[in-house]
Amino acid sequence: MAKYIVKRLGVVLIVLWLVSTLTYFMVHVTPGDTAKAIIVSVYGEDAVSEETLERVRDKFDLKKPVYMQYLEWLKDVATGHLGTSYKYDKPVLEMLAIRVPNTIMLGGAAFLLSVIIALPIGILSALRHNGILDHGVRGFVLLTSSFPSFWIALILIIIFSIRLKLLPVSGMTGAASIVLPAVTLSVGMIATTTRMMRSSMLDVLGQDYMTVAKLKGLKPGKIIWGHAIRNAIPPIVTVLGLQIGHILGGAVIVENIFSWPGIGALFIDAVNAKDLPMIEGCVLLITFGYAIVNVIVDIIYACIDPRVRYTGGERA
Repeated sequence: MAKYIVKRLGVVLIVLWLVSTLTYFMVHVTPGDTAKAIIVSVYGEDAVSEETLERVRDKFDLKKPVYMQYLEWLKDVATGHLGTSYKYDKPVLEMLAIRVPNTIMLGGAAFLLSVIIALPIGILSALRHNGILDHGVRGFVLLTSSFPSFWIALILIIIFSIRLKLLPVSGMTGAASIVLPAVTLSVGMIATTTRMMRSSMLDVLGQDYMTVAKLKGLKPGKIIWGHAIRNAIPPIVTVLGLQIGHILGGAVIVENIFSWPGIGALFIDAVNAKDLPMIEGCVLLITFGYAIVNVIVDIIYACIDPRVRYTGGERA
């Protein structure tokens, strides 16, 4: 197990380097002057002049060749410094430290909501296979998985904020302000987790040992809880881990729509301003979080399923 963890952490570092490098050069090849984008995002279009452009280029060393800027940035990252934001003129790490708790709060609420709703629905759907409930759940999953998050957000805003005036439209002003963005973020996760839970339960219910358990005269409740659900859960752990990626990716859109002060909104602002250090900081954080969660999920999977063992980095 130790060798497996070390190997996976090495892969994580390689992935971080590849993603950050690709992002760095992609930002530089996008149209537009970085210095002008910084000035416009901070002071407005009227502040753009040759003098201000030159001042910004000198301040952030934008006149240097791209490869030199990249090597200097890479050197800073290796020493634990992600640079200074072009737009906010503050250390990237400081800005991320402020926004990360807000994204974790939103993501945690969405994740918890999806688990509470999806797992029971998936289990009941499998137990009522081809019944009215099962058909209804399958229709719900097909419908909700087809809706983009921005469309769901707009519908929720129209209904609960504009028409019913029950929940705030945007911002982080209290407990009620997290409801709409959390629900929006969780809808796609609920659909995916429900479908996988149902599929896993159906697979387990069709196994021979389930028939043997029934022939032994075990009570239905003990068969379902002690055998079916217990053996259907391990594959769902992997799915739930992958949902973290959905949270991190979906938060970029959802936070921007609801003006939620998290990593996603910060990332959008950085892209609009061509704030390269901040873009890289957000990308590294999101990539690192997704990769580490996957490593943790694999370890948990091995712990809850005795059939899985890791030897030298491979499953056995």
